[in-house]
Amino acid sequence: MPKYSHSKLSAYENCPQQYKLRYIDRIELPEGMEGIEAFLGSRVHEALEKLHKELILTKLNSLEELLKYYESVWDKNWNEDTIAIVKRDYTKDHYKNAGREAITNYYKRYHPFNQSKTLATEQLITFKIEDYTIQGYIDRLSHNGKGIYEIHDYKTSGYLLSQEKFDNDRQLALYQIGIKEKFKDAKDVRLIWHYLLFDKEFTSIRTDAQLKDLKKEILSLIKTIEKDTVFNPVESNLCDWCEFPEYCPARKHEIKVQELPLNKYLKEKGVSLVNKYASIKAKINELREQETELWEEIALIEDAAKTYAEKEGITNITGSDHVLKIVEKTVLQFLRSGEEGREALEKFIKKAGIWEDVSGLNLSRLSKLVKDEMFDKKTIASLLKFAEEVPDVKVKLTKKREDED
Repeated sequence: MPKYSHSKLSAYENCPQQYKLRYIDRIELPEGMEGIEAFLGSRVHEALEKLHKELILTKLNSLEELLKYYESVWDKNWNEDTIAIVKRDYTKDHYKNAGREAITNYYKRYHPFNQSKTLATEQLITFKIEDYTIQGYIDRLSHNGKGIYEIHDYKTSGYLLSQEKFDNDRQLALYQIGIKEKFKDAKDVRLIWHYLLFDKEFTSIRTDAQLKDLKKEILSLIKTIEKDTVFNPVESNLCDWCEFPEYCPARKHEIKVQELPLNKYLKEKGVSLVNKYASIKAKINELREQETELWEEIALIEDAAKTYAEKEGITNITGSDHVLKIVEKTVLQFLRSGEEGREALEKFIKKAGIWEDVSGLNLSRLSKLVKDEMFDKKTIASLLKFAEEVPDVKVKLTKKREDED
């Protein structure tokens, strides 16, 4: 059975097609651009890993030594051609200095780093949920000697989340499941996020009941993934960061045609189909707007015809080829929604056992059933208490008969 991780599960939740391309088709991509934010995060992680890994063997790096190491791994890995800075007003030095400040603030906040004992950095954690293997890497795992374990996660994100987000975070909660299975003395586990650019720490705790629910959620998600045979793409803002646009059925046509010169672009079959379709749809929408306007005009004419027929004392109004027939009759009008007594009507219909007969109180159907005497006399008599006879005037257009010419 395949192994699952938080990032793998998140990939499916974000876009099943991306999951398929990455984990099932295993599309191999050439080394490409890396965002400066990801580059910064990697270098800061490396510096903090060095700090805590060497502390396990009682070697405490000075702040100067740690910053020197940070500078060296930054310079060693920097590549102008493959690292992208999207924000125009920022330079490489802005990000590099932000990393220096993050490390400095972290060092000063926790020095001499005796809050807990580091057990491992970049710790691989593996555990089972039923028959499925879940794995992930913990930035730092520590223990305070009182049966309390701590899972630390370093973030160099440029924005902060709410406490609610941390209390619902899945990644570290999954790691907690693995830690409680691996270390039987773990009475409790604290989930700790270090937002390094802000010198802020956030903590969350999960109960056994919450972890049990999480296992059920993960199991359900995995089964959904394994039943999926289509892997429909989900389009969102995340598409701009996807590594597979030229393979994605939702994006690859766009990639294919975007570099075509205008004369070839407009003649490309797919582009032509879309443009033709859009043109016809636009015409349909225009006609619908015209139809709405015409129906409004017809309503005004009907009102005028009713007034004219009443004034002239006639029922038929003759035109060149057609006749407007003014048909007047009385109809039963039952109480409408919101009118006083409507609730009593509904209660009576339900009590009489005819709710389904009147299609959940369709007033037109109720009127017809009463008129056609489809209920017993007692029921009809009770229903009539909730209705009144009102005039109903209709306008009907017919063709003139040939013998009228």
